[in-house]
Amino acid sequence: MKLIERLKKYPLRQNDDFIRRALSVAIPTILQQVITNMVNLLDNLMVGQLGEATITAVASASKYFLIAFFAVFGLANASGIYIAQFNGAGRSERVKQSYRFSLLSCLLVMLLFMLPAFFMPRKIGAFFTPDTAISDPIAAYMPLVAVAGLFQAYSLSTQTAMRCLGDTKSSLYISIVSVFSNGFFNYIFIFGHLGFPAMGVRGAALGTLFARAIESLCTYWASRSRRFCFQTRLRDLFHLPRELALTITRRALPLCINEIGYGSGMAMVFKFYGTRESSVLAAMNIMGTTSDLFFVLTSGMAVATTVMVSHLLGADELEKGRANAYRMYKLNFFCSLLFALLLFASSFIFPGFYNVRQEVRDMAAFFIRIYALFYIVYSSNAQAYFILRAGGDMRHTLMMDSAYFWLVNIPVVGLAAYFTDWSIFMLFLAGQLTDVLKWFVSTHILTREIWVRNLTSEMSEDV
Repeated sequence: MKLIERLKKYPLRQNDDFIRRALSVAIPTILQQVITNMVNLLDNLMVGQLGEATITAVASASKYFLIAFFAVFGLANASGIYIAQFNGAGRSERVKQSYRFSLLSCLLVMLLFMLPAFFMPRKIGAFFTPDTAISDPIAAYMPLVAVAGLFQAYSLSTQTAMRCLGDTKSSLYISIVSVFSNGFFNYIFIFGHLGFPAMGVRGAALGTLFARAIESLCTYWASRSRRFCFQTRLRDLFHLPRELALTITRRALPLCINEIGYGSGMAMVFKFYGTRESSVLAAMNIMGTTSDLFFVLTSGMAVATTVMVSHLLGADELEKGRANAYRMYKLNFFCSLLFALLLFASSFIFPGFYNVRQEVRDMAAFFIRIYALFYIVYSSNAQAYFILRAGGDMRHTLMMDSAYFWLVNIPVVGLAAYFTDWSIFMLFLAGQLTDVLKWFVSTHILTREIWVRNLTSEMSEDV
């Protein structure tokens, strides 16, 4: 098999410097995500004390906003490829212009998702489940969180640029401030402390809004104080050469479509699982928040791959970039073994913290264990995706990710949901088995090595 041959050709042994540099980039991002997800878990536990209907409402809203987040994430990371490669080529003006594209496009896309959430939250909730008990909670929650999305778009685009230039620690410190702010505001607004009235689910939304605003202020301060080369004045924000905008758009559009397709696909599968009963959605939310604590590995590997691979490709050191890519794949595999074991162990602990029926706790524990068994498959697919993205191979990232999701995952789960009487456990397992086939697809695309190229050579000199 080609993948095994490539992994043998570029061993991790006797490459301590590579491992040290890769982990020095990945670990701060992993820690940032751990902190974020720990406080998200705490927030989820606070909301979880309000009952199953509220948990289901927040879970449904989160699936909608996840589509928006994935879209912005795709734009920011597509632009980040150019930021990293132009930085590797020493072309600072192009770095600034790439950042401007990232910021403007992220804000625009988030605004498009914000409007429906602001004006018709009940209809969005009804899409996921016919249970009318979630109508009032979701109407109280979504509009405020929609406004918070604009702050998140700014922070995401700017922090992505910072990470692409090798600074992962600033994002970590910002995350610490942000997540503890979120936990603090949620505590006082949800339950009514320090003189504030108990606002329930609306308090959770208000806490998120305040925390995102603080995160944006911290991000702005960090970007200015560190004097990053992508810094741009407000009056220059729209100074974006047409050639560059079109070039990044051609690369970003497939990635953005892919992220939207993947996020909407996840929302659709969430809806399919909800056909069994609305309590399934509460269990899925518990599983999702818990598993997020252990899928932080992919966030760290994504940033490390950009730094360890994209910079070399942009500097036209293609063989070194290729070698680092396969070493990242192998490093990710070994790290995944540890994280899978930790995720499995968590299934015996975290579901018990929620104020839900025992049936829902047992369901959530089952979902977590299945996720743990397939963790290495998920992680390997993700790492292949990050490598393709590092070289700007957007067409195959689209094919491997959202196209596969809609052509394979969704038909399998949808047909099983509506045309069989399978239990939710069989339905969930069927959905996860499709990722095994995806692993064969991803390794085939990876070893074709279309991603081994220098994108900066396709661009004219700075203007």
